Amino acid sequence: MKNQLQKDVIEWDVLNWSYALRVWQPVVDTFSKSSKVLAIGERNGGLSLWLAMQGFQVTCTDRVGITEHAKKIHRKYGVADNITYEAIDIVNDAPATSAYDIIIMKSVLGGLKSDYGNAATRTDVVRNIAIQNIYSSLKSGGVLLTADNLQGSNLVQAIRNAKGKNQTWHYLSIDEIKTLFSIFHQTDIYTFGIIPTRFSVPIINKAVFILNTILKRLLPVSSSYISVIAARK
Repeated sequence: MKNQLQKDVIEWDVLNWSYALRVWQPVVDTFSKSSKVLAIGERNGGLSLWLAMQGFQVTCTDRVGITEHAKKIHRKYGVADNITYEAIDIVNDAPATSAYDIIIMKSVLGGLKSDYGNAATRTDVVRNIAIQNIYSSLKSGGVLLTADNLQGSNLVQAIRNAKGKNQTWHYLSIDEIKTLFSIFHQTDIYTFGIIPTRFSVPIINKAVFILNTILKRLLPVSSSYISVIAARK
């Protein structure tokens, strides 16, 4: 994948989070192009772009609707005709039952709330409601593809604390994920990312990415801050 396309799909911390695409691609390849696809929490439309460029028809959604930037990049890559847009709150608006073959999202679960004006509604119950809604919306044999933020290493947690991010997001543990996804017939969980690839110099990001691939084999799973999941109904 070319660098700019990868950036338009992933948006931030691109090299680390693009690990998700490598995990998901073999799963996506098992579905026909006529499969129904729902992309959740899209805002800027990156994952919708990725799937539309593979020939899928994608329903691109966000809680309050996607941005104009999303439509712009979809036109830029010539896939606007493959994409429709809706506003869906996956907690409070359950999509149609047994409607989709593939549901995909990135960095969504940790931010979910039932009332977006009240941080106290970012709870386990709310995340469970969202997963139940997604499960109900999948056809039998359908798959949820999601990449989410894990707690990560002490270093990553310290950086988040310094920036106040722990107040605005819930960072999952592997045990939480296993419980949350227990409804699915099969859930494959992968992890990646020890050190973020968010440096301003591309060659440093590449070096850090290579280092991460080495550290992944040496350090415990709990050191990673990205989970990549394929959950089959």
